[in-house]
Amino acid sequence: MGGCQFSYTVSHMAQWFEEDDFWVSFREMMYDPQRLASTGEDVRQMIDLCRLRPGMKVLDHCCGLGRHALEFARLGYAVCGVDRCGAYLSQARAKSQKRSLDIAWYQQDIRELNIDEQFHFAYNFFTSFGYIEDPEEEMKSLRLVYKHMLPGGQFLIDLQGKELLARDQPQNEWFDGQDGSVMLVQVKPIDNWCRIENRWAYIKDNHYTERVFTHNIYSAKEIADLLLAAGFGSVECYGSLAGIPYDIDAQRLIVIAKKE
Repeated sequence: MGGCQFSYTVSHMAQWFEEDDFWVSFREMMYDPQRLASTGEDVRQMIDLCRLRPGMKVLDHCCGLGRHALEFARLGYAVCGVDRCGAYLSQARAKSQKRSLDIAWYQQDIRELNIDEQFHFAYNFFTSFGYIEDPEEEMKSLRLVYKHMLPGGQFLIDLQGKELLARDQPQNEWFDGQDGSVMLVQVKPIDNWCRIENRWAYIKDNHYTERVFTHNIYSAKEIADLLLAAGFGSVECYGSLAGIPYDIDAQRLIVIAKKE
């Protein structure tokens, strides 16, 4: 039979987030032009919502390519970025050096976060929280954030809340990457709406890669209860970084936990 010849890779991963190859393969989808273009506005809204001042110490928790960390540093904040993906950190470090921005980058698993600093503000963006399936390890990761916060410090988490997933009904999506790749995303709730199963397919240069993985999903109350149990003194929920209510018109679930 004529036509293109495809090779196939299909993986079911227990600890999928530990594999650099996963993040490298799907980089174009996770950092599409629209998302990259929103970086400056994301940071401006976080600053306004949390009333941050230049010079404050900021932790980018699961920083990835460091797009928000770079912008915070440009605006005069003292920034640290932590991620377990060495490939992403190498790119983030190169960008900060090119722009002469003083950012401390740490390759660490958030379950073992250990930085000799405390911060006024930390943020975990774009549903980067929820990967850890074991409840004890998940709680440990939150308590480590609490430990690294200064009194009065705020920890912001950006999620696709469970209520929003139910409202919008997860659908299949295609993405065209700038590198000539094509990506398909399929999602479905599992375990009584406690987790989401993701099927991501990636096609480039006649090679098909498929990844199947799951992550936790949370209602506003569930994530708030976790943060309070981790030691934070108060938690507020919003429907966007602009601070709209978390109601039927919410765009995201934005959770801000404060260390008393």
